[in-house]
This record gives sequence, structure tokens and C-alpha cells, in this order.
Amino acid sequence: MRRREIWLTLAAALLVVLAFFAARLRDDEALCGGRRYALDAVEKGSAPYVTLSADGRTGAFLIDYGATRSSLSTTAFAGPEGAVKNAVLSLAGVGAASFTLRAYGMPLAPAGGQLGVIGTDLLSRLAVQFSGRAAFIGAAACRPDELRARGLVPIFQRGFFGADPTLNDDHNPNVPVVFVRLGAVQAWAQIDTGYDDILYPHSIDINQPLFDRLAESGVRLDHVADIGVATCSGGESRGVYKVADHPLAIENGQGETIVRINSFYLIPKRANGCGGIAEMRAPAAQIGASFLKLFRTILFDPDDKTVWVRGRAGER
Repeated sequence: MRRREIWLTLAAALLVVLAFFAARLRDDEALCGGRRYALDAVEKGSAPYVTLSADGRTGAFLIDYGATRSSLSTTAFAGPEGAVKNAVLSLAGVGAASFTLRAYGMPLAPAGGQLGVIGTDLLSRLAVQFSGRAAFIGAAACRPDELRARGLVPIFQRGFFGADPTLNDDHNPNVPVVFVRLGAVQAWAQIDTGYDDILYPHSIDINQPLFDRLAESGVRLDHVADIGVATCSGGESRGVYKVADHPLAIENGQGETIVRINSFYLIPKRANGCGGIAEMRAPAAQIGASFLKLFRTILFDPDDKTVWVRGRAGER
């Protein structure tokens, strides 16, 4: 009897291992087609970089859903900052594109430096999937029924991100969103894959209206640190807060919880004339790149104005 119990235990453990690897395989396959790109990141970072070529120069490009304009490095391409350059790009589904020349002054960059940024002016024309260490990028159409059958949850982007930015509400930038909830307070949060929140993982930038609403609702906001941030108007100090009495829920627009997080940080952004959520009167937020790992699989489908996330990710 004892031997039988041992064999049953071993069989159950084997099934768990097989299920784990089967899930990993499912997470690392193209759900909407597209070309596979290996994902790279800076040390301890989460922001997604892929290797591309522009006009014959090859290097790391940041896939940045927080940027509405694609750019190339002034170090690699001749011209003053802010100038426009047309370049042939090796990104699947694009071919050639217009870029703004930028000087990248970030202290962290992939090995070999950063050659460019792919923003939503190009990403809004492509289906993009992040799964583990791979990205699948292309112009193929997604099939919603198949994605639901594979356990993905839709986050509808009506009024926000899509192939036609003129359909966005209240002049919202063409940036995808999820919805965040703390206690009784819910707000939309831009998905900023270019915001590599290495210092405080699972950081959520919030504007003053959201900070005020959270305080009014009774959520206890504990100040833990201050950080220096470089902005278009110069350097500024921002407070970092923790919430001890409420988990953070990432939801779709219908209130369905996708993932619940107990350890996270809130960083209020004051209005400073640089645009973005800080200038908005309605409560709004912005999540950093570390959330990509929580989602396991996230798929951006601008044609259908939908972001798909692996559902029931549990509590972290």
C-alpha cells in the first residue's frame, strides 16, 4: 500500500511538471502570427528591446507603448535632435518609416547602446505579443475566439489605443491601458513599456486627482522614499508611497481581475507642463515595464482595439 502511495505521489508530481512545461510552451508560441524576435533587457530591467536594422545599421530598439513617436539615435544617424529622418526598417510589417532623431541620455541601456525607439505611430499598425523572452510582431489579424479559448482576457481599448487614433476620447494619446483598483477606487492606467521601473519594481505613476481620490477613500498612503526624476522641465523630486491595507488589482474594463498584487509602489506626478497623465483632470495612472512579467503573455491588437492578457494570473 505504501509503495502504491509513493507511485501515486510521483505520478502526480510528474503531471504538475508536465503541465508547467506545457504552459510555458503555450506562452512561447505566436497567437496571431508574426515574426519571432528575441527580447533583450538591461540588467535587472524589464523594458523590451529587440534587435533591428535601420538603413543598414543594426542595434537595440525599445518597443515603447508609452511613446507616440518613433525615433532614432543622434549618435548613430547624422542630424540635429528633433530632425526627421526616413529610414528602411527591418521590423516585420513596416518596411520603411519616418523617425525623429533623439539623444538618448538614459543611464541604463542594452549592451552596445540603444539605436532607436518603436512608438505607437508604428505599433498601432501591428499585432505585438510579449511572452517570456520572445516577442511576436507582424501585421496578421488576431482571432478573438481563439484567444479566449487559450485563456486570454480582453481589455477593450475603446477611447484609448487603436489603429485609428482619431477615435480616442478627449484627445487621449494613442497609448494602451489596463484598469487598476485600490479599494473602492478604479482608474485607467497607461501601459508604458519604456518605463523601466528597476529601482522600485511594480511602480505605478499616478496623477494628483487619483492621489487625492485614494486619500479621500481612506486608503492609507505611507511615504517611504523620494526619488529624483529628469523631466522636460528639468529635474524634480517625487515621493514614493506604499499601501499596506489594500492589494492592487489589475482589471479589464468590466471589473474582472486579471492579477492581484500585494507589493507595489505609487509615485505621484505633479503637473509640470510636460503633458501626459500629470496634466489630466481625471484620475489616471501609468504602469511600468515590470508588469509585463506578471502578465506572462500580453498581446496588443490595435485593429480590434483590444489588449489581451493571460487571465487568472493569481496573486503575486
